[in-house]
Amino acid sequence: MKLQTSKYPLVFVEWEDSAQPVPEWVWLHNHTWEKAVRCRSVGWLIQDGGDVKALAPNMGNMSDKDSLQVSRVIRIPAVCIRKLINLEEPD
Repeated sequence: MKLQTSKYPLVFVEWEDSAQPVPEWVWLHNHTWEKAVRCRSVGWLIQDGGDVKALAPNMGNMSDKDSLQVSRVIRIPAVCIRKLINLEEPD
């Protein structure tokens, strides 16, 4: 049975995130600001837009194109992506 994932390549993405928000009040003159955080994710590239890439690490019901499901989708601004590598999906 052929899986219906060929439209969505399996990829490795290295990207930068803005880190955690600062939830409390801070004095500007003595606060140390965080740098961007390097992240790595693997999943199916379900949206390959110029502005945003969407990655689904979980996919279900792959044998039926009308019932294909995904969960835990993350959206990454394209400008934050440092590396995107196509992976070979096992049979």
